[in-house]
This record gives sequence, structure tokens and C-alpha cells, in this order.
Amino acid sequence: MKTAWAIAALLLPASVLAGDGGAAVPDRFLGHWAGSPDSCGSDADDMVLRIAPRHISYWESDGPIRAVVTRGDGEIALISELSGEGETWLSTANFKLSRDGRQLIDDTSVPSQKFVRYKCPDTLGRRSNTPFKPNPLRGSA
Repeated sequence: MKTAWAIAALLLPASVLAGDGGAAVPDRFLGHWAGSPDSCGSDADDMVLRIAPRHISYWESDGPIRAVVTRGDGEIALISELSGEGETWLSTANFKLSRDGRQLIDDTSVPSQKFVRYKCPDTLGRRSNTPFKPNPLRGSA
């Protein structure tokens, strides 16, 4: 598995942002990403990914983004401090954006296996300035 520093070294020359308040994901990567176009809005998609300017949320973990490294317009590496199931850890992620901006390729976990996520229509062309908030529990409104 690649370490955060190895990812950063691979992306140089690149733009690097780090530290509290300085790590902001570029607009083109922001939004709600799903495992398939049909699973947008589904509560059962375990490939769900939400990226806000300074926060990332996966299916069972989320946390602040601590560092952002970009190369060109279509590649990004993130270092995040994720929490889930009572634990906290540092995590790295490497994403590539399709030319049309509708697919996000995640090749972080297994280099020979790439996961493609699809941008959900409700976030196409829209910028979010705040972290995503979970949907309220049904019947608690």
C-alpha cells in the first residue's frame, strides 16, 4: 500500500496544500459520488463517497482532510484523519477524474483493481462550502 509521502512524491511537480484550514479540495472533485449512477440517493450503496472542501465521508468512516496534493486538473491525493467504529487513523487516497468530470477513479487500495464512482446529478456543477450532513433519521423530523 502506498504511503502518503510516496503518493506526494509521485505527484510532484504538483500543488500541495496542508495544515489546518489550508487543505481544500478543488471544486471539480467535490460532491456526492456513488458506485453506480442508479445508486445515487440510495442508503444501501457501500461505495458512497462524499467530498467537501475540507472533509471526506466514506460508507462507515469520515473525517477532516489534512493534506491535498494535485497534479494537473485530473489527479488528486488526500491525507485524511478518518474515524469510524470507535477508532481514528490516518488514511491516504488517490483519485483520478474522468475528462467529463462525471467519474472518479479510486486506485488507492489495490493498484491492479480500480474502483469507479459516478457523480450524482444533484451535485453536478454545484459547489459546496460546508461539510456534508447526514440525513436525519426517519420519523425524527
